[in-house]
Amino acid sequence: MTHPRRVEISFRGTHEGFAQAFARLREALDSEQLDGAPRYNVELVFEEIVSNIVNYGAADGRELHVRVTLETSPDSAVLTFDDDGVLFDPRGRPDAVPAKSLQEARLGGFGLTLVRRASRSLDYLCTAEGHNRLVVTVSR
Repeated sequence: MTHPRRVEISFRGTHEGFAQAFARLREALDSEQLDGAPRYNVELVFEEIVSNIVNYGAADGRELHVRVTLETSPDSAVLTFDDDGVLFDPRGRPDAVPAKSLQEARLGGFGLTLVRRASRSLDYLCTAEGHNRLVVTVSR
């Protein structure tokens, strides 16, 4: 029986911290030999969630701290995002509505829709410390 593998990545909530964390995630996925659609979905979820934390989570220019835990098992990859930024529960946010024409189209705003489509489940908790905890499960 294969036991779940756990990798924890802690970093500053900056663009530089994001880049270093993404490289660490890729190393972890390489060691897990996670390929194809599951790998794409894990990377997509990581990129969308962390970029939202970095771009929108800091109040008053305060430095954010982010921790992402990746746990893999034979049937899933679970990403747990913990950050000390502005509280944000994505579960109640509606999916973005596609533009009806090219003139109405705008860039951005589809990240949560992509995360929902790439994942099996999405769970949120405001921790006792007042931090965000988002758990996203991706099928393998």
